[in-house]
Amino acid sequence: MGETVVHAEAVQKRVVWLIALGTGVTNAAVTLWFPFLPLYMLYVGAANEADAIFWVAMGQAAQGLARLVSGPVWGVLADRHGRKQMFVRALYSAALTSFIVGVIGAPWQLCIALGLHGLLSGFVPAAVALTSVTVPDGRIKSALSLVTASQYLGTAIGPMLGAILVLAFGYRGAILGSGLAVVLVASLVWRHVPGDMQRRSPKAGLQVVAAEPLEPFRLHFQLLLATFLYFILFAITAFRLVSTSIVLQGLVGGDATHVTGIAFAFGGVASALGIWAMAGKALKQQRTGTVLAGASVLLAATHFLLAGSDSVAGFILWFTVISLLNAAMMPATNTLIALNVSRGRRGTAFGLASSAQAIAFMVGPMAAAGFARVSLQTGFAVVGLVMMAIAVLIKLGLKEPEPGGPS
Repeated sequence: MGETVVHAEAVQKRVVWLIALGTGVTNAAVTLWFPFLPLYMLYVGAANEADAIFWVAMGQAAQGLARLVSGPVWGVLADRHGRKQMFVRALYSAALTSFIVGVIGAPWQLCIALGLHGLLSGFVPAAVALTSVTVPDGRIKSALSLVTASQYLGTAIGPMLGAILVLAFGYRGAILGSGLAVVLVASLVWRHVPGDMQRRSPKAGLQVVAAEPLEPFRLHFQLLLATFLYFILFAITAFRLVSTSIVLQGLVGGDATHVTGIAFAFGGVASALGIWAMAGKALKQQRTGTVLAGASVLLAATHFLLAGSDSVAGFILWFTVISLLNAAMMPATNTLIALNVSRGRRGTAFGLASSAQAIAFMVGPMAAAGFARVSLQTGFAVVGLVMMAIAVLIKLGLKEPEPGGPS
């Protein structure tokens, strides 16, 4: 019996590592080119910097609208037919996005590429949903911390590698190469991660059984609060992704490709450290609300400092700290979503989260486009005010969930 349990845990760990690998490589491939999209828009014909951000925002809006519709559908299909299938589908779809972005000839065509990405992809919620049913509820926090750490390590590697590849092969070569990398990792996941909807013997290591009829999916305040926090974290991330290269270009006074790559590399490494330091330790002590509220206050303060930065070094410093704090909040938020529904409905819950992410992908870039015509620094200060309000909401409204979801 003991050997069976040890074997089961070993298989679960291997599967979680494969999910983390797929998430990390795909996120690296996407963030390889995404921070440079405003500069790429200038390359393919945008009239000026504000026009470049406008088309990035429009592309993100197209992605958001598509995912707003498709996210819940993919979530329900995941609960009915398998979270693995949805994860693999999302990975291959991310590769398709890279291939289309790499061949566009005008800024408006980005809307087509990102619209298809929103309709077909969404690999991060899919990865989290699959992870949440791969391990017992008592190990969800550590498993999600690993997957999220891999996601943010991808964020660190992607822009740094992207800066090198853009200099070596140009924008198109770098973007198309990222798509090939995603195809390879998606094929690896498809081959070596077992399906999660099949009955398995204890020796197989995974005992997920979803043959029973699905219970009704119920929305309640705690799930909505966790999903709203998920939206906020992605919205402010999207705002920074779109804004950073333009702000740095203004500070540098010329081409900012290499500086942008450095900023996102530091931010990605800091993100992984934040997950390890906060999500991996503080959350084990059942102080999720305190951790999230405290991190929100710090996020507010650092956004104010970012808004006041007038040098490249200062901007990168506060950008790095913000990345650490933002990432540290993600495993806790994912865990809140997972533990506020039953195991059988986690695909649906993260489908809802995918829709929240979709709205964030619209709100963040559109806000950046709006503030770009006035002052992106003012936009960072407004984000600081929003995070202060979020800290109060968390402190007053959040309750610690019990493993296994609501009864």
